[in-house]
Amino acid sequence: MSGYAVTAQFYDAMASEQHGPVDAQISEALKGLETSGYPVVDIGAGTGLTTQVIAKALPEAEILAVEPDPAMRPAIMTRVWSDPDLRWRVSILPMCILDAPLPPVLSAAIASATLVHFSPQERERLWALLSARLSPAGRAVIEIQCPIAQDVPETCMATAQVGQVVYKGWASAQRIDESRQRWRIRYVAELDGVEIDRQCTDYVCWTASAEQILAEADACGLAGQATDNLVILRKAA
Repeated sequence: MSGYAVTAQFYDAMASEQHGPVDAQISEALKGLETSGYPVVDIGAGTGLTTQVIAKALPEAEILAVEPDPAMRPAIMTRVWSDPDLRWRVSILPMCILDAPLPPVLSAAIASATLVHFSPQERERLWALLSARLSPAGRAVIEIQCPIAQDVPETCMATAQVGQVVYKGWASAQRIDESRQRWRIRYVAELDGVEIDRQCTDYVCWTASAEQILAEADACGLAGQATDNLVILRKAA
């Protein structure tokens, strides 16, 4: 997972509104989870938006925020440091989840806006890791982002205003093959209707449908179900 040097400065402004419905689903999926004794891991924590959602849903939980991209980590460090509650509960780990020094047991794992960065081989390693480390009552909450590889025409994905500056994010995608898309993201900043900044970036993303995730996870000893934009996994009985 890399390449957020352009996106990082715009991420919170663009994602906060757009990702709100999924954040609500994540909160609901974490209801009733017992976390005493075992930490929760936020896989690909980014700027910490989902970390905050987890912390609010699980107010007693220790959280491991795993974020490999150095462009994103300053924002999550600022977010965690500026909140006295998060400061003692959240540890920021600067590497991929597959390389992170995790404890033997986890109460939960959340992968929000993250799975697209994992190849099929890396997903297999991820499911095996979760199967080995989730507590008997634990669960993994996985966001489904790109279920199929397809061309997507450019669309305005979000608009946000900060002071007098209006930010707009535009996204389009091209199908590479049956399991990959190339997304192109264009960020524009306007002041009084005049463009003052324009930044572009692109990513190659791996696709995975709910059915595909469930089948891959099942092969590694995890069972679950799809609900809305999420797949929720537990250790198979």
